[in-house]
Amino acid sequence: MHPSAEHALNLISTPRSPAQLLKASQAAWNEHGYPLTYACFMALVALTDNFGEQTDGDVSGEVAVPRPPSEVILLAGRRRGEECLDMLNDLIMRVREAAQRQTQELAEGASLEDLDKNYKGNAVYLMAYIVGSGVESLVEQGEDADRVLDSVAQFLEQLSS
Repeated sequence: MHPSAEHALNLISTPRSPAQLLKASQAAWNEHGYPLTYACFMALVALTDNFGEQTDGDVSGEVAVPRPPSEVILLAGRRRGEECLDMLNDLIMRVREAAQRQTQELAEGASLEDLDKNYKGNAVYLMAYIVGSGVESLVEQGEDADRVLDSVAQFLEQLSS
């Protein structure tokens, strides 16, 4: 597995307080940069593809990305945290739309590179938090944590090869 994918998996699966996760995410981004952002985004896609719930009244099959608590977003900066989350949600929605159209062409909007350039370790932090808390929620619902993490790890392994 690519080192940035291993680091993403570590950020997702290691229990930490939000402040510790932010610090670890920023340090990991300083080491890996864009490949870490890409790995965290792909982990988010893998989790929502395999375990996500459809949004209310949604017949298109779109999966909702859970919103972190306000105190988690605030650690990334009040305005910047919200902007980063908005950009992430928009990107996920456009990726889902492209998948439905069976194309790799995304609708007009910010790219993952833009998210990475503008928010760096904060974007990694928010994605790692969302995936990690998603795994925790699935465990609370009776899923096996190892099975969920293995599913994400397998997806990241496939991307690395």
